[in-house]
Amino acid sequence: MFRIRRATATPSTTPPPPAASLSASPRSVVLAEIGTHGVLDARLGGYRDGERSLAYPLASSTGPGDLVIADRGFWSVEFAHVFTAAGTDLLVRLQSNHLGTAQEQLPDGSYLSLARPGKDVRLRAAREGRTLPEHVIYQVITFAKGDKVAYLGTTLLDPEQYPAAELVVLYRERWEIELAFDEIKNHLGSGGPIRSRTPEGVRQELWAYLTVHHAIRQFAHTAALARPAVDTDRVSYLKCVRIVRRSIPSQLGATATKLTRSFTEARWEARARLLPARRSRDCPRAIKKPNRWPVLRTRARRDTVQPGRWAHNQTTKPKSNRRAGRPVLRGDRAPSPQ
Repeated sequence: MFRIRRATATPSTTPPPPAASLSASPRSVVLAEIGTHGVLDARLGGYRDGERSLAYPLASSTGPGDLVIADRGFWSVEFAHVFTAAGTDLLVRLQSNHLGTAQEQLPDGSYLSLARPGKDVRLRAAREGRTLPEHVIYQVITFAKGDKVAYLGTTLLDPEQYPAAELVVLYRERWEIELAFDEIKNHLGSGGPIRSRTPEGVRQELWAYLTVHHAIRQFAHTAALARPAVDTDRVSYLKCVRIVRRSIPSQLGATATKLTRSFTEARWEARARLLPARRSRDCPRAIKKPNRWPVLRTRARRDTVQPGRWAHNQTTKPKSNRRAGRPVLRGDRAPSPQ
């Protein structure tokens, strides 16, 4: 299964010349695999390039049997037409203005909808020599996201073979690509601005990060498939990065036999300590502000400290009455007699 999500690189704080628009705000749309986090294809552009226009060429890297999962902002009649023409199915988060016209109610609560391309879209496609379908049929699934209502659109139209509840659970796997971006930017890269100052240099640097990340993810996947096979998520990506970096000097000028032996040893080293199975988590998007002054938390008894736990201002001292002996000001309540 695959999915699409944009990745905007960190812009440089130094204002570039007008011609170097790509170095000012590069944008890339990435096609990645959910199970391995491997980048299959990508398109790079400048800040004037739209996400949908960058995503259309990625359809050539998909085919029958693939499912593309995309976030909001990608769905359109043209987007659905480009990917379904390649034999690919879609599962996309819909905005409330992309629900189309309801055609048929399905037993699982979803419904089939029809959408037509707008006039501006048809005129632009005619100028560019492209053909668009008169309409697109897709399934609309309504589900609750916290206290709000969200919508999914999919080209999987058989409710018995593809139940709506299973598609909602499957859509949550889209978050895996955010972890892939974290691996590229924070664990593989410096996490700061792009170092290049020219459009061509920015392209080379971004492609270098994507290529190296794909190679490391391929190494982690190979290590996970060694008997007994485990899920790729249980092989630490950061550990694989350190193994590869540490083994590069010893492989300079090595023979094919030595490289094969080194790869086998590195593969078993990556499997030496597997990560525990990932928990099922669902956390809303919000700003998480940690406490600046944490103190140890006590459980049940104040004289028993539990290491690693936190609380706020736990103390056994009685609170002093700071206003004792002071005159009562207007608006304050006098202390009750003992």
